[in-house]
Amino acid sequence: MSFIPYPDIPYKIVHTGDIALILTLGFLYELAMRIYQHRNERLTPQERKLKIHLATLRHEAAKKRAMGPHAFVETSKLERAVLAAEKELSKLGEDREARKARVAKSIRKFNLATNALIAAAYWGVAMVVIDGSRLYRSEYESSYDEVITDVERASAFWKGFLFPLSYNGMAYKIAQFGIDSSMRPSCLGALAVFWAARVTCGEVVDCVLQWVS
Repeated sequence: MSFIPYPDIPYKIVHTGDIALILTLGFLYELAMRIYQHRNERLTPQERKLKIHLATLRHEAAKKRAMGPHAFVETSKLERAVLAAEKELSKLGEDREARKARVAKSIRKFNLATNALIAAAYWGVAMVVIDGSRLYRSEYESSYDEVITDVERASAFWKGFLFPLSYNGMAYKIAQFGIDSSMRPSCLGALAVFWAARVTCGEVVDCVLQWVS
């Protein structure tokens, strides 16, 4: 008996080995992209060192300023040093923002290339197909005058099972490209499996970063 209730899914086709491979690939790919992004977006050692130095200069300048006019020369030197450090830190920040923009652009290109590779490798192959004829027919459904086909019933099942992902219209349709139109509503494509692994890995990485920061 399962501790977590879940509906019985009448599978017709399940490519277990391919699903495991795509899930692993998606997880490792997302992890690599997050590490690459984090390493390029975080403060560099030079920025962290300069921030500490700037804080020290500001503290010393405030102490000299509090001593009055007789410490004017030392105060002026420290204030000039503060301005120079602030200017250098601002320049480093601009460089980091430019680097973040380049990284984001690169990641978009990597994503497009990887999605295209997955779609091409599994073009026309459905990872999971369910049998709509074996799904539960509710009393509400039986009250319809119009007959609901097995494919329509399977499509409704997936939309409910994957909600809200199934209502991200364009992405959901792209994930089904290449699969036979008669089978498409009752199945999941390789891209959907790949994206599921990426989303799961991304959420885990976000939690870890929040915990360690």
